[in-house]
Amino acid sequence: MRLLSIICAEGMLKFFYCELKRSSCRWHNFMDYNVSGMMKIQEHIKPIAREYLPALGGAAAMFLFFLWGLVNNLSMSYMGNTSQAVVDFIFRNFLGFIIGFIGKIFFIYVIIGILLGLFIFSAVRAARGLFHGKLHLTRDFFTVITATIFIVLLVFFRDIILYPQVYINNFYVKSAFIAKIFDVLTHNISPTFFSIALSGIVLIIFFMTFAEALIRRRWIFIIFYTGFIFSVVVCMYCYSTMPSLSSRNAAATHPDVLILGSDALRPDHFSGYGYHRDTTPAIDTLIREGVSFSRTYIEVPRTFPSWVSILTGQFSATHGIRHMFPTSRDLNRDFQSIVKIFRQKGYYTSVVGDYAADIFSRIDLGFERVDAPYFNFNTVIEQAILENHTFLLPFLTAKWGLALFPSLRDSAYFCPPYIVRDKVLSEIDRAGTRPFFVTAFFSSTHFPYAPPHPYYLQYADRKYAGQYRYFKQRTISLEGDSGYEKVRPTDVEQIRALYDGGLRAFDDAVGEILAQLKAVGRLDSTIIIILSDHGENLYEGNLGMGHGEHFRGHYSTRIPFIIRYPKTFLPGSEYTGIARSVDIAPTVLELTGEKRPEYMEGISLVDAVLTKKDMKIVAYGETGIWFDNSLRDDLFFQKLRILYPDITGISEIDFHFDNQVILNDNYRHLVNFAKHCYVFDGRYKLIYMPLADRVAYELYDSMKDSDDLHDIAKSEKAQLARMKKLLFEWISRKGDVIQKNDYFFPLVRD
Repeated sequence: MRLLSIICAEGMLKFFYCELKRSSCRWHNFMDYNVSGMMKIQEHIKPIAREYLPALGGAAAMFLFFLWGLVNNLSMSYMGNTSQAVVDFIFRNFLGFIIGFIGKIFFIYVIIGILLGLFIFSAVRAARGLFHGKLHLTRDFFTVITATIFIVLLVFFRDIILYPQVYINNFYVKSAFIAKIFDVLTHNISPTFFSIALSGIVLIIFFMTFAEALIRRRWIFIIFYTGFIFSVVVCMYCYSTMPSLSSRNAAATHPDVLILGSDALRPDHFSGYGYHRDTTPAIDTLIREGVSFSRTYIEVPRTFPSWVSILTGQFSATHGIRHMFPTSRDLNRDFQSIVKIFRQKGYYTSVVGDYAADIFSRIDLGFERVDAPYFNFNTVIEQAILENHTFLLPFLTAKWGLALFPSLRDSAYFCPPYIVRDKVLSEIDRAGTRPFFVTAFFSSTHFPYAPPHPYYLQYADRKYAGQYRYFKQRTISLEGDSGYEKVRPTDVEQIRALYDGGLRAFDDAVGEILAQLKAVGRLDSTIIIILSDHGENLYEGNLGMGHGEHFRGHYSTRIPFIIRYPKTFLPGSEYTGIARSVDIAPTVLELTGEKRPEYMEGISLVDAVLTKKDMKIVAYGETGIWFDNSLRDDLFFQKLRILYPDITGISEIDFHFDNQVILNDNYRHLVNFAKHCYVFDGRYKLIYMPLADRVAYELYDSMKDSDDLHDIAKSEKAQLARMKKLLFEWISRKGDVIQKNDYFFPLVRD
């Protein structure tokens, strides 16, 4: 047996030896063949590589632009604000992320440079061939560099005119000479001029290369150029046209629902409500054909809590989102919303938006699809870095650039309404034959009021030469009052003109969406709703600018609420009673035949509109977080509040929650305790303001004093007592608040 094993083993060894030898011979033959083949390929490639080496001039030019952005503009700021403590924190915790992101930017520079270089050099090579010139490595290399810089500048100038706000902080402010060129471009030249110039260059290069290929009968190049031109034409056609909508059976039993909102809308700036500028022609049509709830008030004048209240029908203390920086325990809850009700009924539910809509990607309100920017601290870093790369940004403001760098969608300086408009139409088309519940949130009216071309000039005084030509500069300082300037009357008019330009940009997008719905016969079967998350103060009296800091006046708490649905409401109806943001969801549900769930604290307004009887509704609200604590004379509310640190002191990064910016838990109850609150019954408004040593109350009669200029708390004791009772009943409705010495103390159960 052992002998048999030895014989078998010896046989197997011989077998493997022979096979190994044969394999070795085959491997050597294979290597000899492939090495010789590679050498032959190299013999063909080397001259081609040498011939096209000048094309790398495009990459060299873009490398110079990369260095310019990296060295000359290295900074860390967000919306014009810089804090050294924040910068130190960033580099201490995000250095690896920063290096990786800069590497990604460098890669995009190189790719763009290579593509431009090849494109330009093909023209240089064709010109040499057509005119019997000789290629010259060095000369052609620098020709490509020069031509690349020229084309980049054309793209750059065009983008400056379209979106000047993107280039203010890191280009416009560099010198008076640059600012002058900037102003000449934006105020005197149409972006179409540069579009035509770029198109002409492209056509010339293609005709030259195509002609040279035809003359020399380079069939591969002819096929390539033909296919490429065809692809470019198709892409340009698709890019320039809005998505089309499919029709739906007119006899469908469920109406579609389309909510079109824009941040910080003020109904008194609508031309349909008597404003002196023609700001809202499309929305004016909805006012005439629908019903206006002309006295609609929100609870918290901040985007995050306000939208949650709109969609849940609950007050913020109930649903738990009371400011812009909720923690993971605030967000990871089962929110009962109108969205979930429609989704359960078979509706396609979707929300789309730009800059201010990033809240929807941070909370689950039941939407089947969310197409909105995402915000965390990484987004802040990416925006700060991208803002420095002035000559790359013009390539990124196109749709493919936004796909590569989604953080640009969350930029306050870049929010052209056409992006959201196209997404709305795409989402409606995506719904197919299903009824849809689509919510869209635009940001062109949000601070810093940065509408794109031509809207930033539409209502502005072209002779205005102040610092607010293109957008409103920062209003908060993270390090004291540095950089604060007194706003002059001419500045106020310019800021309002910019705001109105953003409003007109939103209105044009609304008009285009409505036109598409009408074209496919779906307009009258769709409930169209126009609303906002809050209003805006625009330097009326001593009210300042912004929202969420105080409750004097009605400009920051009053929002538009317009519904067009011919199957229910008569054209041109107006509800003059008080309405609230929590009443929107119940009203929409009743219009679609659904009952209001018990968890909703708002009520339906449908019967009130149909019977033309005002309901006795009382509006309530609370402020958001104060982002800074500057004790400036114009900020009266800073002297009428409980002070706590600015936003850099009360917030933190939750590294276990996707680097989201959240409120530090140590300040959780303090910021809620320190909030101002208001109650408004349609005539009297009571404002509750807790201070360090006492509680201050202000009472106003809005029928006689619409801007809340004259406090009557001392003279109207009976009304003061009545309104205080209403306020306490609302604040303590959940049994989690007690009142002592006029303060409202939360009962902490954490």
